[in-house]
Amino acid sequence: MAAEKKGPPPVDGWIGNTPFPPGEKRVCKIPEERYASFLYGFETTQVSNVVFASTDKILMAEFVLPPGSHYEPAGYHLHGDECYYLVEGNVTSFNAETGETFSFGKGDAMLIPQKTRHQLFNMNNERVVVLACVAPRIWADDGMGTIIPAVSSPRFYKGGEDVPCTGPVEATGLPKLKRSIDNLGNWPAPGPYLREAKQLVIIRPADQLTLVHGKERHVEYSFIVSNDYMHLSLLTVPVAGVSEFETHDGDEVFDVLEGELCVRVSPPGERSDDSTYAHYVIGERQRMFIPAGERHQYLNFTNSVVRAYVAVAPRL
Repeated sequence: MAAEKKGPPPVDGWIGNTPFPPGEKRVCKIPEERYASFLYGFETTQVSNVVFASTDKILMAEFVLPPGSHYEPAGYHLHGDECYYLVEGNVTSFNAETGETFSFGKGDAMLIPQKTRHQLFNMNNERVVVLACVAPRIWADDGMGTIIPAVSSPRFYKGGEDVPCTGPVEATGLPKLKRSIDNLGNWPAPGPYLREAKQLVIIRPADQLTLVHGKERHVEYSFIVSNDYMHLSLLTVPVAGVSEFETHDGDEVFDVLEGELCVRVSPPGERSDDSTYAHYVIGERQRMFIPAGERHQYLNFTNSVVRAYVAVAPRL
């Protein structure tokens, strides 16, 4: 008899258990049948989220905003920072409490400090595809039961209420940090500083902290966020590139944005003189999960540069 195909857990069971429960984590190319999903928002303003990793350390998901859509209510996370990375389209972000508004597009990111309101509007004629990452936790122990309090006086321009204009507000700004490995863990600013300010931060490609990885074999990491909760980066592996082996103190999830990435995982006790090694091939828009402590490296056997969006939490 064929083995029963194991699908995703029910909506009240996938939180913290995708693709595996904490005690059963193992390296895997995440199959689509293990993706979980939920609808966020009120009726008529809902967005469908596809979750491909939700562990006790990190969540990564993708959602799509069709043209002319938005989600409601404004998001609000009590238990972690969130970051949006735009894979497609252009979007308008809005903080309902402060009226702070940004427009950003493909290749840009928005860091959302803990307890900071956020909402996206697609005012354009093309869909918006967003990779969302939350760490360390998206909801409390009651799972889906976290209630998001409404904003009593959202600060829309001509929003139908007499929202007082209090005059000029001093810009919080970000501290000027040197672009070096010394600021890994404090990029684009220290996490506690941003959470105190409750300020949305747009991170464009020119704002990323780009570092060369490896002493003898080199790949490139461009860090979008690197703080005490999570580390999000764009990995670039050149043609014929091979990274050095590494391990992380946190769980890793990645999504291949361009090309085809080969991943070798070196299990404990592996002999250095073996001539054959097991590996994974992760194609474009496919995802992989690597638990904390697993030794691994990246290889590019294709004729094109490979790029992936990599999330690690809580520590590198």
